[in-house]
Amino acid sequence: MLTIEKKTLVVLFLLFSLVLPCFADPYKVMRVVDGDTLDIDYQGKRERIRLLNVDTPESVHPDKTRNTLLGKQASDYTRKRLAGKSVSLEFEGKKRGKYGRLLAYVILDRKNFNLELVQNGWSPYYTKYGQSQTLHGNFIDAQAHAKAQQLNIWADPPPRSIAAKPSATAPEQMTATRRFHGNTQSHKFHGPGCRYFHCSTCTRIFSSRNAAKDAGFFPCQVCLPGR
Repeated sequence: MLTIEKKTLVVLFLLFSLVLPCFADPYKVMRVVDGDTLDIDYQGKRERIRLLNVDTPESVHPDKTRNTLLGKQASDYTRKRLAGKSVSLEFEGKKRGKYGRLLAYVILDRKNFNLELVQNGWSPYYTKYGQSQTLHGNFIDAQAHAKAQQLNIWADPPPRSIAAKPSATAPEQMTATRRFHGNTQSHKFHGPGCRYFHCSTCTRIFSSRNAAKDAGFFPCQVCLPGR
C-alpha cells in the first residue's frame, strides 16, 4: 500500500511530467547541408531533416546563379551552431515532406533553433506549407525583431550573389518602372529584367522596395532589385 506521502509524490511527478516540453531523444548532427537542412543519426539511420517554417537563402543549389552570399553565411551559421552536436526534434503535423525528409523543429540546449534562425535574420517566417501550429506568435515576434534590426536578409542593401552578377537592366529602366513582383512561395521580390520577374507565383506587385520588405518579402539575390 502506498502511504499518503508517496501517493502525493506520484501525483506531483505525473503532473510535472505533463507540463514539461515533449522533446525526443537526442540525435547527433552528422552533416549540415545548408542553413535549413541537416543530416542526423536518427534511430540508427542517417536521415535528412528539413527545418519547419524557415527557408534560408540558397547556398548549394545546382543552379549556381541562385546561390548567394547570404546563403553561404546562413549555412556557416547553422554549421557553427549544430555540426557534430546532439539535438532533439519536435514534430507537428505531417512528419515527412514529399521528398521523404523529416520535417521538424530542431532543439539545441532546450531552445528552438528554427526560431533562432528567424530572429537572427537568416530566414523569414516561412509559411508556404502552413503556419506553425504551436509557435506562430513566436515566429511573428522573431521576424519583427530581425526586420527592425535589419539583420541579414533584411539588411538594406543585402550582400551580392556569390555566382551571379546583377541584372543588366539599365538603372534608368528600374527607376522609371518602380514595380517589383513578389513571389508568394519564396517570399522574394524581383525587379524588371530579372529572370524570375514573371514567374507563375510572382503575383504580388509592389511600387517600392520598402513596400515589398514591409510585406515580409526579401530581395532577390540575382537581380538585387532597387539597388
